This record gives sequence, structure tokens and C-alpha cells, in this order.
Amino acid sequence: MRLKNLLLELFFPSFCLHCQKLGYLLCENCYHGLEFYFLQNKLEEITPHFETAYLDQLQIIARFNFTLQKLVKALKYKNSKNVAPFLAKMLWRHLLIPEADLITFVPLHPRKLKLRGYNQCQEIALELAKLSNIPAKNLLEKKINNQAQAQIKNQAERLERMANLFAVREKYQNFVKEKKIILLDDILTTGATLNAASQALKKAGAKKVFGLIIGSKME
Repeated sequence: MRLKNLLLELFFPSFCLHCQKLGYLLCENCYHGLEFYFLQNKLEEITPHFETAYLDQLQIIARFNFTLQKLVKALKYKNSKNVAPFLAKMLWRHLLIPEADLITFVPLHPRKLKLRGYNQCQEIALELAKLSNIPAKNLLEKKINNQAQAQIKNQAERLERMANLFAVREKYQNFVKEKKIILLDDILTTGATLNAASQALKKAGAKKVFGLIIGSKME
């Protein structure tokens, strides 16, 4: 495996995704340009948006600035799966990974998953599982397409549908009971998606849900 990696670097060298400098996915200068939050619990920043907050903790690596966008978009849209272990190592290095029984992630709608071919959050979760020795499981399914959700103008109906946006997959219905679960997502905008996914886990009996996020768009 080491020889294979050396050959890949020889014939397909890595470049910094932000400044194109020869080296790794993010050079030292660009890495230090990230706006880290440094182990802050950001839960209080999203709880005012919801009648009930289902998360027990929320940690975010950094603000979703242009540099971090390059990393996430390379994994998300350009099939650059080598970014997943890099982001997992950032989670491991910069956040206090909670003591948990399981790692899971925000799922894609089946239509989007089929189109993209993979879930970028699942790729990161699998890598984080290797670092933490906490098993990663595909616990959740997405019931409603985001586009269909966005077309609804009635606020009450939107909130009702958001409450039913996710569900624990049938084969894990009993498995999650009394479990402490890490819930991973790549980008936080308002926290609504993460809260809805947490709600589904709590509804199925999860004891605690800890949110881990790569980048935040919230001011």
C-alpha cells in the first residue's frame, strides 16, 4: 500500500486545493488561514431557531470560508475522495470527539445519492471511525427531497415536513435505543437539517446526539 501511494504521488502529485502549491491537499499557509472555532460548543447559536433542539452538543471545526469551501466541494462534487480522510483528521485533531457508541451522518435523498454515487458525509464518517474506533453506521434515511421541501411556502407545513424529513432505517429501529450517537454533517447553514436528523434519532430512542460539523455558514 505504501509503494502504491508513493507511485501515485510520483505520477499524480497532489496540489493545494486553494493555492495550487505542490504538496498536500492544503498547504501549511492555507491551513493556517482557516478560521477555527477551537473546541467551542456552538449549540446555543442554533437553539433559538427551534421550538425544540434535539442535539445535546454541537462542535464545528471552522467557519465555512473560501479555503474550506474548496476542500468540501472537491469531495462533494469532484469525486476527490482523498479529501475525506483529510477532513476526518481535522475533526479528530481540532474537536473533542465525544464518548459515543456510534457515528452516523446526514443522509442524501436516494435520488441524489444515485446521481452522485456516494454520500460525502458517509466517506468522512468512515474515516473518522478508523481514527476513533467508534463504529460508523448508516442509521438514517431521507424521506423528502430538499427541492420539494423548498417549494412549500406555508411555514407551518414546512415545519411539519421538516419534522418528518428523516427516519431511522427499519433495521436499526431497536439498535439505536439508549445509544450515544455522533451525527456528522459537512456544512451548517441554519441547523434545521441537523436538528431534524437528531429528532429522528431521539424519536427512535437515542440517549444522546452529538453534532460534528466541518464548516459553518452562520455569522
